[in-house]
Amino acid sequence: MHQIFPVTIKFIYPTPQERPTFNIQNESNLALRYIDTPLQHDDLYYYKTFYFKVLDDSARLPDITIQSSGFTYTLQGKTLHIEKLNYPHDFCNVLAKQFRIETGKSVQFNKDLNLIVLKLASTMGNLEDFTIPAAQKGEIKEFNESFPHAEAIYYAFVPADITQLKLSYFDTQKREFKKLLFNIQVKDEIVSTQSDLNPSQDKNRTLKIAIAFGAGIFLLLLAIWLRSIFIALLGVALIVYGGYLLIPLQKVCVKAKSKIYILPTKNSTIFRINENQKRYIKLNEVNGYTKIELDKKLVGWVKNEDLCKN
Repeated sequence: MHQIFPVTIKFIYPTPQERPTFNIQNESNLALRYIDTPLQHDDLYYYKTFYFKVLDDSARLPDITIQSSGFTYTLQGKTLHIEKLNYPHDFCNVLAKQFRIETGKSVQFNKDLNLIVLKLASTMGNLEDFTIPAAQKGEIKEFNESFPHAEAIYYAFVPADITQLKLSYFDTQKREFKKLLFNIQVKDEIVSTQSDLNPSQDKNRTLKIAIAFGAGIFLLLLAIWLRSIFIALLGVALIVYGGYLLIPLQKVCVKAKSKIYILPTKNSTIFRINENQKRYIKLNEVNGYTKIELDKKLVGWVKNEDLCKN
């Protein structure tokens, strides 16, 4: 199930000076992963290998038609026997000849979650299905394949109390589950610039408003008692500032395919790609970056150059 596997056909070809074409059809619950393997031959037979991925537990090999001028032959497909493995609880959904975590990075996102970013690599594996069972949210951000090798960048939010990530994958060569370990060492890239990560619970902002109005009214009363214009102006300024904080937050438009960062720094981790042009609530602006409120009350930073001009 979900394994990538080879299918090799063997045939006698009467016109070796002409390269045959292959037509694949009538497969069921299989995805063709690679077709560009070179045609091999010995003294009598030619060999062509295709690679498929199993999509469901009821699968059938395709009918493969070999064709050239004056020659056509169809090899009928066969029904496959698909096994469902008894996966362990930490199974990461990968079945591969080789699989490894090349590098990883962890940063604190908030008091409950850490953001981890992993660079993954596999040989003959379904790397696109990788997941971390313990993650609250995870996503393949970049996927590059030069068959049979593949690389991917994966990010996930995991509970802050997990200090070591334990994963298992299925080794298709040895036909057994293998363990992978990744130590979550949170870097000191603490999210100080990410204060008030949950904007709906912006306690600092509420406190500022209360202090501004309270201090402003107090100064106005004090100014009346002391008959001081300066103290009165200071009180009015504080009340105006409190009113300013009550103004609804501005919205900004972010371009499609823009990168959203965890921090407003050059080397910060990218944890989301804004797939479609969208408007977000603007929370702050620092050093050419704008802080925005994302879905599910998460926040991130986007470069000002990636904001829509309109």
